[in-house]
Amino acid sequence: MNVAKRMMRNPVHVDENDSMKKAMDLLREHEIRHLPVLKDGEKLVGILSERDIKQASPSPATALEIREIYYLLDKVKVKQIMTRRPYTISSTAPIEEAALILREKKIGCLPVVEEGRLVGIITETDILDAFIESMGVSGPGYRVELALPNRPGMLYEVLKLLKDFDVNIVSVATAAHEDPEMKILILRIETKNYKVLKSALKKAGYEMLSAD
Repeated sequence: MNVAKRMMRNPVHVDENDSMKKAMDLLREHEIRHLPVLKDGEKLVGILSERDIKQASPSPATALEIREIYYLLDKVKVKQIMTRRPYTISSTAPIEEAALILREKKIGCLPVVEEGRLVGIITETDILDAFIESMGVSGPGYRVELALPNRPGMLYEVLKLLKDFDVNIVSVATAAHEDPEMKILILRIETKNYKVLKSALKKAGYEMLSAD
């Protein structure tokens, strides 16, 4: 799965010379947390988040009247408070690359850029939705977690056994085991023979860490 399949296309954005108040209104109106910032309607020059706006906003303890606050917010330009040179990603990049950047850089979104042009935005929520879908969490079926020797051919052996029980595999994933010579296999499956299958897996010598 690549970024293009999960990104929001034609995202709401602001110009670097727009006011802070306009940015606040857009965030509130569209119920979003990030705004790409463009220059001359084309070039991506920054990203503006709710956090940036909160840091630039007057303190709740201010003695200013509301009309004075609105006046000031209308005078502050987006380019004065935005994060410049934001991290970006291509629409053809794998979604796990986007997840890795978000995690390592501790950011909440990535503008998606093609040939210098903004084509979308992908957020933490989009990444989580993709993970949920790929793991088949929201659909029917059973989750089986097995500890297997970390050697070639083990996945094939398990899948061959599942085939004998007319199992439909919804998703397959692996995770690290505390023993480096072992690997954790996580399956989501659909079958009418679940109880019998669990017994067969145990009888075949597979360590079942969890099953539901």
